[in-house]
Amino acid sequence: MSDMDAVRQGMREIDFVLYSSWRLGKHILAGWSHDSNQISFAFSEPYNVLGRAEEYPRLIRGRRLMGQRTFAETCKVLGIRPLTMDVPFTLGNARADVNPAMIENLVKRYAIVETGNRAVMLFDIVGFSKHTPLEQVAQLSSLEYSINSASKRLNECGLRIELARSTVGDGFYVWNRGKGVEADLRTYLALALILADNALAQRKGNPRLVPTLRAAFTVGPHFSYHQVEGNNPRGFEYIVGDVTITLARIIGKALPHQILIGQFNRSADQLVNQSDIDTILFLARAEKIMQPLLGREVGGYRIGNIRSSITSANEVRGGVTVYRIMDKHGYAHQAFNARVLLDREGGEPITLGLSLPELADFNAEPILHDVKQLGTSR
Repeated sequence: MSDMDAVRQGMREIDFVLYSSWRLGKHILAGWSHDSNQISFAFSEPYNVLGRAEEYPRLIRGRRLMGQRTFAETCKVLGIRPLTMDVPFTLGNARADVNPAMIENLVKRYAIVETGNRAVMLFDIVGFSKHTPLEQVAQLSSLEYSINSASKRLNECGLRIELARSTVGDGFYVWNRGKGVEADLRTYLALALILADNALAQRKGNPRLVPTLRAAFTVGPHFSYHQVEGNNPRGFEYIVGDVTITLARIIGKALPHQILIGQFNRSADQLVNQSDIDTILFLARAEKIMQPLLGREVGGYRIGNIRSSITSANEVRGGVTVYRIMDKHGYAHQAFNARVLLDREGGEPITLGLSLPELADFNAEPILHDVKQLGTSR
């Protein structure tokens, strides 16, 4: 048996063991570890893992690959015995070894993982239910094309991005599978390109076949899981958590063509010389990384520049306006009304979002942005 055959055989055996232990979702994987050519898995009931996650956050945070000590502690906390198997290859970082990342990608389908910060956007098709089924599928298809087109443009100019999405019936949640501040900034650039492509399609196409959108964007925590279809977990992840809830609440009050950016504060990683990045700094930083996009074609003309701005209401003096949005449950969420301008060389600029005079019907309270207030207030 060749080395590649051994790897394929080993991966099939691992997947069989994982599937058998998963038992159609009765158990989830809390972690795994390895020692040379031996792999150990920690499986337990979801209520056991999630019920202890607040006290032991490592059960759901970070990679599922654990060091020997952390893995042993995980098994002890959950009160379980690890499942151990031998594989016909060695895991490690040497040239002849199999990279543990291959196993990590496989086990994620059987786990629930928390992510502390990720940028997510939500697109809602205005008046979707009023269209015929044929028009609805055409609008969803058009939006999907705009998402795919934005992803392609960013990757072509070296801004690596892998956009994932899940449907909400009349639109999509969209996020970057990459993590970190840089990945989140690229997600925001994708938002601008998606909306620009959709705006151009509206100008050219049948208005009943191209969607009228309202959009929301924010950064926050969420859980990732893999939906079960039949007897198998899907290969694509789904997300649910504070970030998706916030988006759903604020977009419910958004007007057609409006762009709402949630008020957030996230760790800065090592991107800037600050411990945290708030919404204002985030938007400023996004403009600085878009250089590779300049000169790229959008709607037959090259991009000259992309600028973002936040509107300031007349009622608020001496600072930036943030809007307090009350949801149907009585909770308050804060978001900024954003505008995006794409200058095009030799062509008309593309203006996205709503100006202050267009917000007369926006059911939200304008207040002075407090830089000390973080995220959502309840």
